[in-house]
Amino acid sequence: MLKNLNNSYVATAVNGGEINVKLIPLQRKQSSLNGFIMVDVGQMVELESGEIFPLNIDGKSFYTGINQLYRL
Repeated sequence: MLKNLNNSYVATAVNGGEINVKLIPLQRKQSSLNGFIMVDVGQMVELESGEIFPLNIDGKSFYTGINQLYRL
């Protein structure tokens, strides 16, 4: 379930636990005629504690540890 709370989202675990997260851009360097530029290639999840985790391929879920799956 995706709930937006002022650029903050609530991620729900399978066991019913909820955490507040923020989506941040995943950037990579790309060369151009004028040198290197940063390009957005996806998104990552930032927890309230400051930890950053990559989103899974589906773009709606992420793992915070072994068997700890959260969905946006």
